[in-house]
Amino acid sequence: MTTQQRWASPVHQSQDATLILVRHGESLWNAQGRVQGHSESSLNELGREQARRVAQHLAKQKVHAVYASDVSRAVETAQLIAAPHQLKIHTSPQLRERSYGVLEGKTLEEAGRTQGSWFISWLADRRSAPPAGESQDDMCARIIAAVREVARAHPRQTVVIVSHGGPIKGALHEILRIPPTLWRLTWIDNGSITVLRGTPDVMRVACFNDTCHLTGVALHADEAED
Repeated sequence: MTTQQRWASPVHQSQDATLILVRHGESLWNAQGRVQGHSESSLNELGREQARRVAQHLAKQKVHAVYASDVSRAVETAQLIAAPHQLKIHTSPQLRERSYGVLEGKTLEEAGRTQGSWFISWLADRRSAPPAGESQDDMCARIIAAVREVARAHPRQTVVIVSHGGPIKGALHEILRIPPTLWRLTWIDNGSITVLRGTPDVMRVACFNDTCHLTGVALHADEAED
């Protein structure tokens, strides 16, 4: 039995939606360890290959809709996924990565040299909002509301949502009620697949950070947030 067969269900229970959450392929800033947030950084060649692998894998699935963060690295990934299904992409700023304000475009090492004492305190748990940025709690509330909205719009359908590492983690932590203090203990790879199934009110995690379709493709663990 393949990984896909384990989580793909041809018959939905009641009004259950199946939501396939995909983290975009690796970007230029991912490879450089730079904080991205809402800022633009296009896919690199590895990221495009990761996105193509996801698209090939999901081409075997019946997909009814494709949603994506409106940031280019997510849109490009979503375009490759949507093409075999001849679907239009629905973009939304609600699916963006957390905003990191003044930290965006910097590595954590650069931020340590250029930011004030607040940065050292912030690094301890990273939950509070950086200057001009967004808190972890606010991002989690935003993404779970967006996920529930998609589930509400697509009962008994399968939907792909291309987003970022932080929001996908945020949705999982909200659904599984994982304490915020354990945020750094979960990881979402570029090009990975995480599957949720259920109704807007009751969601279940059917698959977490599946990268089997990326066999033979490099996976780089970036220190910075997505």
